[in-house]
Amino acid sequence: MRERLQISLTLTLAGTAREIPGGDVRGLGIEMHAWGVEGWVEFVVQDDDGRQGKYGDAILEDFQKPDLAEVSLSLQAGHLETDTEPSAAALKTGGVVLERALREEVHQPDGAAADALSRYYRVSFADPARALWRQHFPCDLATNRSFKDVIEDHKGAKATLTYDFDPITAAEPLIFFHLDPAAGSSFYDLVLWYVRHRGGVFTFDHAARAYAIKGAKDASGEAAELPADDVARLTSVFPAIPRHTPRVRCSNTGSPRTEVGENANAAAGVFRDVLIRTPIAAEVDGRVALEKARPLLPGREVEVVFRRFPTVLVAPGSLVSISATGGHSAALLLAAEPWRVHRLSIEARAVDEGPEQGYGEPATAFELSMSARLEARAEPALRLPPIVDPRFPGYLEGKVVSTVGEDDHITYQFATDSSTSVERYTIEIPLFEDQEITAPYEPTSGSGTLYLPLYKGERVLCALDFTGARVVTLLDWRADARAPADGQGQHLFLGKSATNSTSVLHDYQDDKPVLRVLRTNDKDTVLLQLEEGKLTLKVEEKQG
Repeated sequence: MRERLQISLTLTLAGTAREIPGGDVRGLGIEMHAWGVEGWVEFVVQDDDGRQGKYGDAILEDFQKPDLAEVSLSLQAGHLETDTEPSAAALKTGGVVLERALREEVHQPDGAAADALSRYYRVSFADPARALWRQHFPCDLATNRSFKDVIEDHKGAKATLTYDFDPITAAEPLIFFHLDPAAGSSFYDLVLWYVRHRGGVFTFDHAARAYAIKGAKDASGEAAELPADDVARLTSVFPAIPRHTPRVRCSNTGSPRTEVGENANAAAGVFRDVLIRTPIAAEVDGRVALEKARPLLPGREVEVVFRRFPTVLVAPGSLVSISATGGHSAALLLAAEPWRVHRLSIEARAVDEGPEQGYGEPATAFELSMSARLEARAEPALRLPPIVDPRFPGYLEGKVVSTVGEDDHITYQFATDSSTSVERYTIEIPLFEDQEITAPYEPTSGSGTLYLPLYKGERVLCALDFTGARVVTLLDWRADARAPADGQGQHLFLGKSATNSTSVLHDYQDDKPVLRVLRTNDKDTVLLQLEEGKLTLKVEEKQG
């Protein structure tokens, strides 16, 4: 379709906002979604300043600078053949510039004078989170904080968010993520993974340039009647139906469980399993409730191809009605059900792409194509872009904490959770300001028949998931436990310190095995030693 568009374009370069007249725009392409925007825009600037003409180029110098640049864009019809004000249906969006391009055309070359130029500037852009968070690959640990707090720490100055979602505002004992660029999952992926995993909603207000994380879609407001004259074609789309049955399986040997969800449209024998390992029944119950709450039957969608620039607002999140009231046939499958826009595609090319047509004016003529995808107002399905799921676990070194005994005593300690009865170590993480996390009090030193709890100050390697941790291996020997290598010794050193301990040492002397058991309590010692042809038992109180 051919349409005269009034465009407001602001390009912020090197901290300076530059207003570009709509008549200078030569093309644009925009994909607006409920979750964000991606697009490009091209405009022309004439420069005959070298000929002392009337045009100069104030864009060129700043356009080449690497400073962060931003785009703000508004589109509306130059004229509507209805009583509707064009501004009421104006589409607004914007974001952070990703890539820039510049094409120059020379006019009236003359060796005696400077050339006159037309410069065609093109910028691609995306909403701030998509543009910046996809380059953000942090490793971070937060304790006794909410994921909202974490997002606020990392969101940067260009992203504004509001929160209305209980899980994201609840404090967690720990939150950890290691977003390795080699794995391809960025902070953007992490946030959207969290929203998807917890059953939330992530939306972008294009006009306000702000995000919201909520527990449900906003179904409030009146639906605007979409006139039949705006529409060239309507297509009903029926998304693929999930045929799996959800199932949660907990492998804890003390209380193994398998909980099967419901899907009336499932195929027999097709399951989508979630495997967890926890002794805490409430954690299993919570995961079962979460999986059962996920919507499994996607509703019908409507693809709208427009005949002209719409006379009502069709930005993502807008509500529209398609009914006989707007001139549509009452026989249509669509009936009068209110619909929500969740995607809008726009592509426009100036009818005359030369430098003169409409130059400096607020509007010019375009060849325009527009389409929208609608969903039912009550549709719960989550709309998110494809993401790369973050990988877990990540690994951090820590030191075991114990407050039992003197500072220099080698002791162990665990705490029992009053609500779950689960016993846990406390571990200090030096990399992150000595924050303390907890890990299950489980046998890490070998066989379960050998009771050797982790001791105060012991270096351990912890495997951390998003909200949990466990000890996977030990990283050093106790200072008094190492035996000389020339005797090929093996040593079991038990106790609080070198002067309050029991030592069991097996080594070789003159290539013959020797077993020594030594009990020490300050100056009092008891020695039992077995060697070739000799058994020694010695009780002694040392002097001095």
